Amino acid sequence: MNRRSFLTSSFVAAAGAQTPRGAVANGAEVYVAPSGRDENPGNKIRPFATLQRARDEVRKLVAKGLKSNVTVWIRGGTYTLRDPLVFGLEDSGTDRYSITYQAVPGERPIITSGVKITGWKEPETMLSELPVTAGGKVWVADVPDSLGRFYTLYDERGHLPRAQGRGFNPEDPPAGVERNDRTSRVRNLYYPAGILRNWSNLDDVEIVIRSTPSSQSTMNVLALESVDEKARLARTKIPATYSLAKTTTRQPTAWVENVLEVLDHPGAWALNTHTRKLYLWPRTEKPEGIVAPRLRELIRVEGKIDIDGPTDIPVRNLIFRGLTFAHADRDVWNENDVGMQHDWEMIDKPNALVRLRGAERCTVQNCRFRDSGGDAVRLDLYAQGNRIEGNEIRHMGQGGILLLGYGAGRKDVNKRNEILNNHIHDCGLIYWHSLGVVLWQSGENHVANNYIHHMPRHAICLAGPRVPYFQRPCDTREICKSLRWQEIGGPKTAWDDVIPFLHTRKNLIENNEVERVLQKLGDGAAINVSGCGEGDLIKRNYVHDIFSNEWVSGCLRTDDWQRGTTWEENVIYRSNAGAWEHKGGNSVINNYAIDVLPRGYFRIFRDGPGERIDGSVLERNIFYNSNGAAVFYTFAIGPQQVAKSKIEHNLYYCGGVQESSTPAFLQTLRAQGVASTDAYADPMFLELQPRDFRLRPDSPALKMGIKQIDLKDVGLRRDFPKWLLE
Repeated sequence: MNRRSFLTSSFVAAAGAQTPRGAVANGAEVYVAPSGRDENPGNKIRPFATLQRARDEVRKLVAKGLKSNVTVWIRGGTYTLRDPLVFGLEDSGTDRYSITYQAVPGERPIITSGVKITGWKEPETMLSELPVTAGGKVWVADVPDSLGRFYTLYDERGHLPRAQGRGFNPEDPPAGVERNDRTSRVRNLYYPAGILRNWSNLDDVEIVIRSTPSSQSTMNVLALESVDEKARLARTKIPATYSLAKTTTRQPTAWVENVLEVLDHPGAWALNTHTRKLYLWPRTEKPEGIVAPRLRELIRVEGKIDIDGPTDIPVRNLIFRGLTFAHADRDVWNENDVGMQHDWEMIDKPNALVRLRGAERCTVQNCRFRDSGGDAVRLDLYAQGNRIEGNEIRHMGQGGILLLGYGAGRKDVNKRNEILNNHIHDCGLIYWHSLGVVLWQSGENHVANNYIHHMPRHAICLAGPRVPYFQRPCDTREICKSLRWQEIGGPKTAWDDVIPFLHTRKNLIENNEVERVLQKLGDGAAINVSGCGEGDLIKRNYVHDIFSNEWVSGCLRTDDWQRGTTWEENVIYRSNAGAWEHKGGNSVINNYAIDVLPRGYFRIFRDGPGERIDGSVLERNIFYNSNGAAVFYTFAIGPQQVAKSKIEHNLYYCGGVQESSTPAFLQTLRAQGVASTDAYADPMFLELQPRDFRLRPDSPALKMGIKQIDLKDVGLRRDFPKWLLE
């Protein structure tokens, strides 16, 4: 069986095992409504009042042994949770019978942890800490007793931004200060005069910093432990991902949040947990509909997780359909966290509106996720055969849909899930590095027909631990603590020895539409693959209108330590980023790259051990610039990098630039023994416009064996729920 047949058969088998997705007929039914009472029998006439009571009633049916499917019908209205709603093994469906928590047709139940903030008053006198511009604009309210510390706030329009200071760049330590101690480099921040103070409520204050060597790919939000105003030194409570020292960028990379001195515009707010006062400059005439989150996750499906052992027992066959989830808080890092690549997400953290942790054949379908501080959906550790389908995800502080398996080792139990037909947009409002869809140590999944747009960085990311992490144990937060050394058996230096422990493999990423991403951070791609196993197929995705405000690597990228990935029948259209950044031995087959950065169609980077492109295949692609000259290949060290790759039957053309002989770039390639069948000629698009890249019947591309790419089935399917587009 070839790889493509294997992928197809795996997904068909998984889909065939699923319980039918429609409403349950002739099964047990339970009703819940905000106007009900938990003392009621829970029927249609006399429903329960809370989801917890409905769950507990279903639990009784599970204990007796399910004899039919079960549906919990949820009436419209708001359900405010005081604690996460947890579904364990005692709430599980079976291989034969499902349990569905579903909105009554035509009704819109909302599940939230938002607590209303009332009793707003205008201060009788101007607060001395406030900026002059805030005079007469800021209101104050007491924090309800039911709330602890919170990090996000919402009004009827959605997210309200915390008070944010002016941007600055960290400074170098003064002369004589040790600069080589890693602990100091990742916890000590030297700042310009006047930026920070030793505030009386310092534990409420956080520094937001783009903390990487190039300040382009990762956001840290770090609580302060101390501020020495004389030395202009702030120390963070936990380490940053990378050094907090001065960077070479001219753009500000850091700012302070949650102090009154910087509360200077409508929508801004600050919380003082010492006085339990909340300050807000409302976006309306006076504060209306203000809510703060009580929880960081709303629903958790949790099986029996065997962290250090080989066997997890999952919850099965739960379905959530037609529900709206909103108003949970963002993640707060702590010293025990374990991060994935660049700390983009913490592994096994309770920071999603819906979290499946030890789940099999569960479904989240036709739901809305909005206005929250963390992620929308997480599939953590053991997650197999689950389906996340037809959902809208918007205005999240972090990311969209996360599949995060166990760290590198032999425990490969996050696999064969389906992420289908979801609309994910305007996320990463707090952590700019957040991801639309991420697969970390998760394989054989099907990610298809999702529409992802207006994101600060990646749309889709496939990632795993890169080879250097296997060469010796380490103790930093990023990746190191996730490795299961008892299963790996000791340090590994060769790529072939590491591949068995890289579980992000054999995924099929197809028919997704991506636009307007990479809007705030650089050093990334719309679809990014790095540190994964082999056999990932990224096919027939439409990536268009990518206009970044910073240097980025490409629309599509295989980054460091990546091989065995295939890009096939993808269309890249209109971008000020390059088309591909290519590292490692990977295949690029029958793709179109049209009107991208003229100097960046195909970038080949350094030639280190994790970047060598020997064995790559680049064939039957169209590189086309409709107006003016373009540089189709960029080499980090020279064209000799392609000498051990297969490059053939590619077509290149620049509108308005005629070539009477073989172009210089083709001569350069051919001197390396490749590209003998490549050609420079007009591909003759029938009508070049968005979503329509058909070739004329007499196109030279067709004669070279390049296939037409049909995008009619790309993006959201026609059955995407219309109410989610409102």
